[in-house]
Amino acid sequence: MFLRRRGDGAFLDVDALWQELHCDAAIARMKRMGINLSHIHFHKGYGLEREAASIAEARDWAARLHAAGIRVGAYIGCTFFFETFHHPQVERMLMQHDGGGWGGGQYFRRFWCYNSPEAMEYFKEVIRVAVQEVKADVLHFDNGFSFLQDHLCHCENCLAGFRRYVREEVPEAIHAAGYDSAEELLPPPNGNLPYLAGIESMNEPVSAAWLRYHADTGLRALKLLAEHGRALSPEVAILYNGANLCGVTPFSRPHREMDALEAVDITCVEDSIENPVGVLADGMPVSRFRAYKAGARARTRVCYYTTQQGRDGALMLAEAAAFNYRSLGFVEAAMQANHRLEKPEELALMDYLVRHEELFLDREPWHHIGVVRHHESMLLNPWPSALTPYVVEQALFEAHYPFALVNAAALSADALQREFDLLILPDSKCLSDRDLDELTGYVRQGGRLLVIGNSGAATPLNQYRPTWGFAPLFNLKKCPMGIASRYEETATSEAKGSAEALGMAQGRLGKGEAAYFPPLDFRLPDRARTARFGGAFEWYYHPYWQPPVNVADLLQSIEALLGSRKRVETELPRHVGVEYYRIPGGYRIQMINYRHPAPAPAAAMTLRLPETVQTVEWQTPEGDKTLAVARKPEGAVALSIPSFDLLATMTLRTK
Repeated sequence: MFLRRRGDGAFLDVDALWQELHCDAAIARMKRMGINLSHIHFHKGYGLEREAASIAEARDWAARLHAAGIRVGAYIGCTFFFETFHHPQVERMLMQHDGGGWGGGQYFRRFWCYNSPEAMEYFKEVIRVAVQEVKADVLHFDNGFSFLQDHLCHCENCLAGFRRYVREEVPEAIHAAGYDSAEELLPPPNGNLPYLAGIESMNEPVSAAWLRYHADTGLRALKLLAEHGRALSPEVAILYNGANLCGVTPFSRPHREMDALEAVDITCVEDSIENPVGVLADGMPVSRFRAYKAGARARTRVCYYTTQQGRDGALMLAEAAAFNYRSLGFVEAAMQANHRLEKPEELALMDYLVRHEELFLDREPWHHIGVVRHHESMLLNPWPSALTPYVVEQALFEAHYPFALVNAAALSADALQREFDLLILPDSKCLSDRDLDELTGYVRQGGRLLVIGNSGAATPLNQYRPTWGFAPLFNLKKCPMGIASRYEETATSEAKGSAEALGMAQGRLGKGEAAYFPPLDFRLPDRARTARFGGAFEWYYHPYWQPPVNVADLLQSIEALLGSRKRVETELPRHVGVEYYRIPGGYRIQMINYRHPAPAPAAAMTLRLPETVQTVEWQTPEGDKTLAVARKPEGAVALSIPSFDLLATMTLRTK
């Protein structure tokens, strides 16, 4: 139904495609490839009554998949096709705004309001049908809980909820806006997209509260529907297509992406769908490591769409197996058959993964550096607060540091102290008093903290603090960069100045220490790659963001803070991706060669681990061997890493 309505029938034979996808040969092919989960059509948004025949087909197809031992994910679209969606309360279920409906010419689709009781009850019935009639193993929610800020709903439920949210959650917004009561406040209107897209810092207090409110209530709606599905069947898994992990800044979607990951079991990501995973002409590796690291942090599996023609499926699959949390790869093969994982090298790799699944499933991430993702800062101060984490992460990735993404909503001094030797705050401007207390407590207990740029300069409503939030650490009332509005507006190199001019600061508190690092000097993405988004949106899309110009100084500051706590030194080139894991009785290191099919060169690696390494095993699709271990006087181990083609696993046994 949807393929025809969207216009796909103009360039493909929909009936023939449907026959090909719903036949015994398709099931046999999936079994041959090792696939154990298939996402199928279920609810696109025409309405349960109008989609009854299609849902019956989904029920029969699910039964055939289950009989073959393949689990089923039921797609639940979060838009309504208002031409056929004849619900008596439909007007109270649709988002009310002036921004239109779905993009891409699909004017016939309208978003549902996640603050509508009627819409929530409707989707609970959709979930009941999926769980009890289709027998779905996975509920696949596609979007619907986060929106472009110019498409935020202004219905009576949303307006009443917003004023209640201001009174109860951010009452300081009332005074900051110059009013005495939340009832006097009006949220920003729709239709301001060009203006909003050009704002680098959202410091108008009501707009800031409005964006935070919709992000929080969207997360609440996702959790409520997930809980409803699990109440019907404790075994059902929840998948959410957030599409916002590493491609578009949260400023374009008021979205608590790290919190959403923690509410679901699987996330389906399409934000970097155009990423040519591999190496750019200038030597930069383009990787989806951010999405996989975010998923691992939340103990959530990550699925990526693979719909682009000519992509290197073997490299994408190997990367996913090496980085994904308890998963051998990714799903979402293209419906139009323009990219299917069936080349000889892809099939050989899948066979290797299935035969050696113990290398990829029985593991937990190991790291000693944390990079904070702070939602309010990224949402309200996108340049640079939403961009600095990406370039810091890219720099650490290319330097092969063991690091994790940290959700600032869960900051805890005790937990941070147990897990991280070093914590990095990349322009986390809008920290709360609680955030500051936990971070200061982390340092007091012995942690090392690197504070970058504007971190701690403002409140969660993006209002500048009279005293810098990190004054107790550095004995400075003002952030060293001060209120550098020129930097906030343009982030150009000449506006930032040198570390000396901005006042590099060192601080100590209790057993720990901190250092201040000046704003990062961004390298703008290649315009040929960003121009497809047009106008003010160009700078949002940044899968190609390079490490900053001052990356050498950044890495030097990181090494200085770590000191003897630095765990890994290696000569691996920047195009070899590395991820580190703990396993029972040792450690496991996964390596990906992004220059594939050109082999990765042999290299040296030194590791400083708390346990003594006894043996080292080396495994690749080409064969296995045992590596020699050289022990250094200070307790470190030195390894000679062999050359490899695509994927390599190094297992260090300590028992």
